[in-house]
Amino acid sequence: MMDHFILMADIKYSGSHNQDEVRKALQNLILIINKINKKYFITELDMVLPSEFQGITNSLQGSLEILFDIEECIIENNLDFKLKYVLYHDTIDTIQSKHSAYERLGFGLIDARDRLQLIKKTDSRFLIATSNEKNSLYLNNLFMIYEDYVDSWKKNDFEFVKAFLNNMNYKEVAELFNINISSGWRRERSLKMKQYYTIKEMILSGVD
Repeated sequence: MMDHFILMADIKYSGSHNQDEVRKALQNLILIINKINKKYFITELDMVLPSEFQGITNSLQGSLEILFDIEECIIENNLDFKLKYVLYHDTIDTIQSKHSAYERLGFGLIDARDRLQLIKKTDSRFLIATSNEKNSLYLNNLFMIYEDYVDSWKKNDFEFVKAFLNNMNYKEVAELFNINISSGWRRERSLKMKQYYTIKEMILSGVD
């Protein structure tokens, strides 16, 4: 049996009224993510609709790393949209013919898209559906907390968040933005950067 993880995403909303700009920004984002995560992909991320992309990965751990990279890349490039994601676990019997395997994968893509349509009707941005129900519940609960931190950052916070994501401490951030050290410390606290790193670590360490 071969495990596949189908990753799909669609734009939740965009602050821009220029849809061509949004589509180009999304395409550039995908190019970056495909380049830095080559080892995790069976099929690289690809646009399937003007606001939607999908790809197939080889592990749950790798899929989660890709999710985090996408979210952080959006911030680092100051992009003005949010995404809704579905990560869906599918298994293909490699003993079957190649045609049958692709057919089964097609069913998996349909199942994943059904879940993407479902999550569009909710406030959540992340839906994880693995073969282990307990793990799925655990990850979805943690992503609810993760989402709360990420979505609390406003667009005018992104430059500060980017600096912290680049492993700068609050003293270095203060120097970079020409503010006093106590203001840098307050920024780190108000952005909840330590909590953000903690929830990321909890998500990745909880993967079997």
